[in-house]
Amino acid sequence: MTSRPARAALALVAPLALLLLPACSDDAEPVPPPELDIAGRLAAIAGMTVTEQVSGIEGYRYFVMEYEQPADHGAPGGPTFAQRLLLHHRDEAAPFVLGTSGYFVSPTRQRLREPAALLQANQLFVEQRFFSPSRPEPTDWSRLTIEQAATDHHRITEALRPIYTGKWISAGASKGGMTSVYHRRFFPGDVDGTIAYVAPHSLGTDDTRYLDFVASLGEPTCRDALRGFQREVLLRREGMLARMDAQATTDGYSYELLGREQALEVTVVELVFAFWQYYDASFCGDIPGPAATDDEVWAFLNEILGPNFYSDADFLAYEPYYWQAATELGYPAVEEAHLADLLKFPGLDAAATFLVPGPGKTPVFDASAMQDVSTWLSAEGERLLFIYGENDPYSAAAFEIGDAEDSYVYFAPGLNHSASIVDLTEPERAAALASLEAWTGVTPVLPPQTAIRARRTRRDPD
Repeated sequence: MTSRPARAALALVAPLALLLLPACSDDAEPVPPPELDIAGRLAAIAGMTVTEQVSGIEGYRYFVMEYEQPADHGAPGGPTFAQRLLLHHRDEAAPFVLGTSGYFVSPTRQRLREPAALLQANQLFVEQRFFSPSRPEPTDWSRLTIEQAATDHHRITEALRPIYTGKWISAGASKGGMTSVYHRRFFPGDVDGTIAYVAPHSLGTDDTRYLDFVASLGEPTCRDALRGFQREVLLRREGMLARMDAQATTDGYSYELLGREQALEVTVVELVFAFWQYYDASFCGDIPGPAATDDEVWAFLNEILGPNFYSDADFLAYEPYYWQAATELGYPAVEEAHLADLLKFPGLDAAATFLVPGPGKTPVFDASAMQDVSTWLSAEGERLLFIYGENDPYSAAAFEIGDAEDSYVYFAPGLNHSASIVDLTEPERAAALASLEAWTGVTPVLPPQTAIRARRTRRDPD
């Protein structure tokens, strides 16, 4: 599923609204007057609403903004929606990082992602269309396409370029990295370079390239232990369901949309993929065996991939992702043959499973969308940097750059879905940083070796 929702762990910062500046009318000057404070210049953009909040990052001002977007860029004058944007402002002349989240974004979570930290850049993070609250009402799901989303980012670029005059880099991780590539596909000149972290390029709704790759990860003893653990959970189905129910009561979860037994089975089927996506071989010794208690089995399952990921709240929150996976993005095949005798719902782990039925909600997969991206990247792509983790299951579907100019693919040894430029070995790290410098004219500054790098987890939205 591309990216089985993966986001970076971020520091929590309590928001405090200090300034609310409504957007000006459509008669506003196309280039905000330079004598205005940055808050005023942002608010002078037609369709932009700006709220300044306390910044959790020294040297930056922090703005939570909304930008009016057409629900259908092919039908100007039709319904619109407010797209949420998070801006960390440093200096108008500094480089600008256009962050494509691919999912929703949280205004209460603040941190600089790697590109902005390396370049001491301004950073904008964009919520993907149709993720709440950036959703038009009524919702026409046929308008949730990679081209419509790319046009969202294009309009944002056009609105902010007159203010931010430095070089622009787009960047995103996982589905956000994919989104940054799609933006370049339709508007290749909007930015001066792109960094796509751990971004898969799945081909089809049941992409079998993942099967052999995941099956090869780890030592045989660890692989056997993981497969044995999956069976152990299903053999203890009633005990696991009882613990799911207790957790749901305590934490306020419900499983009306997918079903509690279905949620448990999908969790079990996904477990090996999730283990290698977010963990590594150092956890192999922690895998409970047949002698473990039900509490020990539940604790490990809940640590690696809790069934509450498929509870109603998350089901609805991530539905836009599953729609895209079922219509354009594709989805990984996941091994379940060794569980066949224990499954009540075989084949359940498919993108279309996670859509709430309704008018206009019958997805039809368009294979040409990803084929078109492949063709463009190979023939016309330029200044793109792809960073992958060697042991990340999504590396099975890494983008192939073909004849793309000034573009590179690097794999961080031993890393998973948290791989970054700083994780690369020399000389690849030096080469990646040199590309950034060439594209921006700014020498990247590496963080201190003692800096703690957060592990990306499923639970973090951006």
